[in-house]
Amino acid sequence: MRRIIFVVLILVLAFQGQAFAAGTQKIGTASMAKLIKDSEVGQDAQKKMEKKFSTAKTQLEAKQKELEALKKSLQKQSLVLSLEAKQDKELEFKRKVRDYQDLAQATQRKMQLEEKKLGAPVLNLIKKVVTDYGKKNGFSGIFDKGSAGFLYVDDSIDVTNQILLEMNRAFRAEKK
Repeated sequence: MRRIIFVVLILVLAFQGQAFAAGTQKIGTASMAKLIKDSEVGQDAQKKMEKKFSTAKTQLEAKQKELEALKKSLQKQSLVLSLEAKQDKELEFKRKVRDYQDLAQATQRKMQLEEKKLGAPVLNLIKKVVTDYGKKNGFSGIFDKGSAGFLYVDDSIDVTNQILLEMNRAFRAEKK
């Protein structure tokens, strides 16, 4: 009987010690999406992406307008064209649609690769700044506010704006 009471007492004390230690830990959250979107390094990467793919975007929009015009023309002419001429026009339209889809997919793949390439330094800077900020300010952990699993986060533990300031300072220092 004494052994059971002794074991229970030790377990209670152990859990109280863990609860006390957990109470002294400092936890924070930050919005990863906001850090990427609003930071100078994130905006710089976004401008580079837009600049690099502006001509491709314009080209895709022109091809799309061309397809829409061709489709309208085909619909208008379908009543007056012979069956053979109508089939030829439809085949031409389908070929152009396929060409447009191939171009759109190739552009999308290029954009994804470029996004990875330009995004890596942004993510590395975020990781570095968050780690430095967490260590400097005594945080046990800083979690992404937008990640799955958080149903509620008190705004008092949100350190996004402070980290954003640190990121902009670090980005400016790297540029110099």
